[in-house]
Amino acid sequence: MSVKNCPETPRQRMISLMYLVLTAMLALNVDKSVIDAFALVDKGFMQTISNFNNKNQTVYTHFNNAAQENPQKVGELNRSVQKIKERTDTLYNYITHFKEMIVKKADGPNGRIDSIVNKEDMNFTEEIMMTKKNGTLLKKAIEDYRNFLLKNIDPNEASLIASIKETLDTSDPPGVEGSKPTWESSKFQGYPLIAAITLMSKMQSDIRNSESDVINYFYTKIDASSFKFNKLKAQVIPKSDYVLQGDVYEAKVFISAIDTTAVPEITVNGNALPIIPGENAGLYRANASTEGTFVYKGVINFKNPNGMYVQYPFEKEYQVAKPSITVSPTKMNVLYAGLPNPISISVPGISSRDIQVSMQNGRIEQTANGFMAYPEKIGVKAIISVNATVDKVVKPMGSMEFRVKSVPDPVATVAGKKEGSITKAELMGEDGLYANIPDFDFDVKFKVLSFVLNISASGGFEDNNPTAGGLFTADNKSKFKNLSRGQRIYFDDIQVKGDDGITRTLPSISLKIK
Repeated sequence: MSVKNCPETPRQRMISLMYLVLTAMLALNVDKSVIDAFALVDKGFMQTISNFNNKNQTVYTHFNNAAQENPQKVGELNRSVQKIKERTDTLYNYITHFKEMIVKKADGPNGRIDSIVNKEDMNFTEEIMMTKKNGTLLKKAIEDYRNFLLKNIDPNEASLIASIKETLDTSDPPGVEGSKPTWESSKFQGYPLIAAITLMSKMQSDIRNSESDVINYFYTKIDASSFKFNKLKAQVIPKSDYVLQGDVYEAKVFISAIDTTAVPEITVNGNALPIIPGENAGLYRANASTEGTFVYKGVINFKNPNGMYVQYPFEKEYQVAKPSITVSPTKMNVLYAGLPNPISISVPGISSRDIQVSMQNGRIEQTANGFMAYPEKIGVKAIISVNATVDKVVKPMGSMEFRVKSVPDPVATVAGKKEGSITKAELMGEDGLYANIPDFDFDVKFKVLSFVLNISASGGFEDNNPTAGGLFTADNKSKFKNLSRGQRIYFDDIQVKGDDGITRTLPSISLKIK
């Protein structure tokens, strides 16, 4: 930016010209009307200063708003212009302090700059500013301020630099007829009080003008390093694509801007991503071959308008779960007491590590292959409830009721038979009685505790003593040797015990010898 963005207005040029004319007329000892004219010029300068203050304050407000919206981009620039404001206000108030000193010296302790009484006084200005060397102090303050502004400006801004140097010039004026006037004497020596006050008001106006030029120059820097985008696109990023009933669906909806002419460099885990044409977005793909939680990190390198690469790191997490399906037969939801009942429990969209399961009328345990339910009371419903941790909050997912039944009675057999015919050779080749449940999904084992052997005879039944265990004894075997074709044998009072811990009495086995 240059001073073209804040040119001197016609009003300012008119006031400056009037000041020069009035100064020349004073040198000719013009009458009191000229003194009053200086008061008008001073009033004009103060109005110009007020206008600068309003405009500059608007720029400062814009800076503060921009810094709040984007502190990373505008924060440093805003701090710089705040320093300029602070230095400008300090110098402006320093000049006001000298003006007040001069007026109070001339008009008394109650003297006011905006209503000067002794405008024609020729002594007090020179006493305060020349004799007491305050003019030299003021010159030094203006030079320090000028150098401060120039240090904050790019050396390539030649027009702005030249304008500041000219506006805040403190060099000595050229000599006349051998004299060597100083900057201080050219401003404060030989002039009536009102002329000196007007001159100092012009200094203040020049300071506000330079302040305006510099802060507007800084304001243009906000966009100087901004990215330029030529394509806008609506984006909707949901918190999750899977929402539970009773929960809240959340999504960020916004406009994204891209520059299709500038292709970013995107890497994930050190590998460059292919760029989707027309979108300037990287495409990340990973084979979900293993169940679990995975994290990937990357960096987007994007060149800014200054030709420098800016890095934007990112990190994302995703979960891989095994495909699952839950099919529940509504009339067969049965658990068997006394057995570990395998249960498959899953909540779509939620990792198994975030699922908590509890059970009424029994207990449930998680294993490497799922859950095992152990119901207790037969005839009392078992209720399995599932909770899940979603966004760090435990939420109920639902429950299911199961009927609790006892394990069905097994069937006792000899040589795989519970009735019918059997040869004596088959019978002699068997070790004993066995019991199992045919076509049962659980691998339940039963142990035969005892049985009673009865053999039919012409006079009735031959009653053996109970046999402990399920294996045939030597006495049983000797009985089998004496069997004849057509005789019947009976295995009565068969006692068995299964994995569920229940002892059962099974129906008799009746076999006819072939």
